[in-house]
Amino acid sequence: MENLRLRVLLMLIALCSSLFALDIPTYYALDLQAMRLSLEGSKERLACLQANCPKEDQYAIDDRVQGKIFRLYASNGTTPSKHAGYYAQHQKEIQAYFDRNASLQEEYATLEQEIEKIGKSLKTLMEAGQ
Repeated sequence: MENLRLRVLLMLIALCSSLFALDIPTYYALDLQAMRLSLEGSKERLACLQANCPKEDQYAIDDRVQGKIFRLYASNGTTPSKHAGYYAQHQKEIQAYFDRNASLQEEYATLEQEIEKIGKSLKTLMEAGQ
């Protein structure tokens, strides 16, 4: 009887895991959502720096954004480290999907440009001592 319970439990665990299994489109969807959240946080931090807010406020923004990103992954049955692990295991397939998908490439390029622009502004303000 104990053996049967163990088998049923293992089957349920396997079933639940498969419900949240990553695939390549989901991988990219999560990656892009995490990038957008990070960009929003960077914009918020830039505004905070421009308003000469205290470091504690800046750290609070960082913590809030990190929490949003972790919740994003959790709501999709994964974690940032599992997401990265999926990439490590499926790098060739992920890259091939990206290479075939022009709209995905465009979306990444746009986000990366925005992130770079905000990053330069943040760096300039931080170097100025603000």
